[in-house]
Amino acid sequence: MGFDYDKVAGRYDSYRWGGGPFLARLVELARECRAGHVLEVGPGTGNNTQAFLERYPCALTALELSSGMLDVGRAKVPEARWVQGDVQRIPLADAAVEYIFGVYVLHHLRGLLQAFQECTRILGPGGVAAFVTAPLGYIERHPMNAYFPSFSKADLQRFQSVDEIVESLRGAGFEQTRVEYLVAAPKPIDSYYVERVANKFISSFDLIPEDEFQAGLARLQADVAAKGKLDVAIEWESVVVWGLKDNSIIGRMPMSQDI
Repeated sequence: MGFDYDKVAGRYDSYRWGGGPFLARLVELARECRAGHVLEVGPGTGNNTQAFLERYPCALTALELSSGMLDVGRAKVPEARWVQGDVQRIPLADAAVEYIFGVYVLHHLRGLLQAFQECTRILGPGGVAAFVTAPLGYIERHPMNAYFPSFSKADLQRFQSVDEIVESLRGAGFEQTRVEYLVAAPKPIDSYYVERVANKFISSFDLIPEDEFQAGLARLQADVAAKGKLDVAIEWESVVVWGLKDNSIIGRMPMSQDI
């Protein structure tokens, strides 16, 4: 794994928040399939759980494997039902939910097909499963590559391609799949961003050798201190890959890119 999810739960929660370029689309999909019962897989400390429920009140089950993450999430978002478990063996009955979503969780899994088969099992007819991940091109272009040579190397080894995700969804029985690329407005790489990097706010930094991390952090701090911010900004790119269990509702659901 490279790091301890239980140990980093508090640090992650202090330097991460819910929402992003994908949130509105996740909520829209829930509305389109009229979901009353929702499962979030890999919610971590509940940042996106909270953001989602604020926009779409529903009966939401948050399935988290890490006890440390789950403890923080349960305290922060008590209106959700928190369950400790593995997405490859979801402890829910068949057809228990109408909608499943997961935000930046797939790269922590090995064996997408089994996980997606479980999603198919617990979705009712017309159910939708949607997953947010990082496009590989975004990882390759990320500004932090200039400071941490191992940044993209570590992530490219664990993030699946969109094609692999789509193939696994189809193999698990999703009759239709769609892919949507979304980009947030640019944000500066300033002193606050440097503070977040110093606290390793994303798991990518936990996978970089410590000597490399400290050297890169020192360079980043110096560059930002000299100018106030870097010349390049962060343009957060994400991709939502989702599938329909039953294509009988295709006619009433707007479709994006079909690959």
